Amino acid sequence: MQQFDRFPTHADWDALMPVPHTQSGIALRFVDPDTLSHYYEVEITRLGRVATRPNWHDTFNALVWHAFPQAKAALNALHLRQMAVPGGNGRGPVRDAATLFDECGLIVASSDPHLLTLQRDHQWATLFLDNRTAWGQSVEAISFGHANYEALLKPFRGLTGKSWQIAVTPDYFALPPAARIAYLDGRIAALIDAGELTTPRQLPPLPYLGIPGWWPQQDAAFYADTAYFRPRRS
Repeated sequence: MQQFDRFPTHADWDALMPVPHTQSGIALRFVDPDTLSHYYEVEITRLGRVATRPNWHDTFNALVWHAFPQAKAALNALHLRQMAVPGGNGRGPVRDAATLFDECGLIVASSDPHLLTLQRDHQWATLFLDNRTAWGQSVEAISFGHANYEALLKPFRGLTGKSWQIAVTPDYFALPPAARIAYLDGRIAALIDAGELTTPRQLPPLPYLGIPGWWPQQDAAFYADTAYFRPRRS
């Protein structure tokens, strides 16, 4: 991994184009947390200011804001809608699901419904080993959660994300990576705005080091490790 001599400054983030916006159209700035006047999500909605420390976690968060601006803005708006509900400041299932997806979410896009069923059923060896050639052709996983990226700096067996399954048409996989990300960004944002994110239970786990190419030693013994590739609870 390339080594860097410093984290981006707030001025560096301000210079990065295009600038993400809140759903109300406020341009975002990435700022020192000590300058915030409101709770984190409220500060974003009202003032377009995202608390950003010079560390990996917040750096990846800022990068995801640039990669998935619509979905991140939709998550922020969802938090505010829930906070406006009586008792909404608590950690109810909707905000819990939003936080899980924001931190450790993956988007699993597939044109083959059977592969999505295999994931939900925890048929890991069949999904990852028997269908190895399908990855990148009819199924893929893209990390959304910034905590995933931080964990992958020093990966270890046990890393698991919470995934949002998205059915796509076969021609999706003919698109270049940037176009696929832009499509998923808009699709996820629309689903969040439509109230489709309601509970953590709808985000099935994905032991993502099992994805072909995401770990150096992916033989049958690796996928037989039920401490990592856990069977589904009955």
